[in-house]
Amino acid sequence: MQVTFKGDPLEVKGTQPIVGERAPDATLTNRQGEEVKLSSFFGNQPVVISVVPDVQTRTCELQTKRFSKELAEKDVVYLTVSRNTVDEFNQWNDENDLDLTTLSDANREFGKAYGLGVDMGGDERLARSVFLVDPKGIIQYVQIVEEIADEPNYDATLEAIDNL
Repeated sequence: MQVTFKGDPLEVKGTQPIVGERAPDATLTNRQGEEVKLSSFFGNQPVVISVVPDVQTRTCELQTKRFSKELAEKDVVYLTVSRNTVDEFNQWNDENDLDLTTLSDANREFGKAYGLGVDMGGDERLARSVFLVDPKGIIQYVQIVEEIADEPNYDATLEAIDNL
């Protein structure tokens, strides 16, 4: 699969999961520096996994804040996943006066499991994307944003949540 970054094509490494498949599991690092299994969030509520290349950039910040606001009234678990370090995520949360569940894929396990690795000038990041996983761990919605510099389609994600 290819996406673009400011019009330049980028190859997305791997195979992305599709609607109807069990959500792949991966070990990530939470804000406390603890390793957690992605599957530990599945079971009680739908889970929105918002994937950003770098939370410290403008579009990623907009995406993270917008989903935080839009999902506050929804009965869902909201996760942000990126290759940012735990310290970078904690600094970002502090600077924005937020306490969001951010998960670091510094070990690259999530990127491999979800087929989202992209080489951005020698720095491997994750392709901007959104996944909705039902309480049974089945993927119900996938959005891989074609232009990494663009925000995702928030309305489509919210509609998918409402249709669960």
